[in-house]
Amino acid sequence: MIAGFLATLLLAGCGLVARPRAAAPALRFEFAATTGVGSMNQLLRIYNDSDRMLAPTLEFTALDATRKPLPTVAVSTAYGSDRGNVVVPPGVGFDVLIFMGEGAELAEDVAVSVHTMETVKVPTVLMDPVVTPVDASGRELDRNSRFTAVSLRNDNTVEVSVRLAYIIWTVPEGDRRQQADQVVPVGDLIVVPPEQTVVVPVTGEARTAMAGAAGRFPTSIKVYFSR
Repeated sequence: MIAGFLATLLLAGCGLVARPRAAAPALRFEFAATTGVGSMNQLLRIYNDSDRMLAPTLEFTALDATRKPLPTVAVSTAYGSDRGNVVVPPGVGFDVLIFMGEGAELAEDVAVSVHTMETVKVPTVLMDPVVTPVDASGRELDRNSRFTAVSLRNDNTVEVSVRLAYIIWTVPEGDRRQQADQVVPVGDLIVVPPEQTVVVPVTGEARTAMAGAAGRFPTSIKVYFSR
């Protein structure tokens, strides 16, 4: 009888001190130091498990192969997820990480934390815009060419807000990984209407960077959701 009373009391006590279950985190992260020939190294996948468009501001700590922090190594990004610049749709978004400083070559992983996160009140999108470098006549070119504009085709049924990044990659020696050496915006925030195409001219800093890099260094032109 006493045992039954104590059990009842303990259960009641647990009920009194119970806290609401914390919501499952909306974002998860996966870092790939290398991704294979022809693909971008140091790629960060940002998984959004919610049904909202999210804009996180992320913080990074570089780790070595044993997951020990590298305090002298600074981590920056190509797209700006460390500045709240990347909008992650439901599913997955991306950024490219850059390691700088003493011991940067030892970085094999990162610890990621969410400093802040905002819900962006725009319609949810399912597909990335299709990016095509073109010349002045509209002829399609490859990413390593000296192109004059970028065609952005939006196959979604809602408008999208995106940015373009022109990336010039290092040409490392030996076993060192290739990483982004210079990242230059092409245009500003670009709004593409639903099921339409816009053409963004390459001007200013991007045109200068391309004049020096095209045909000499590996390059990429990338699009990402932004605000």
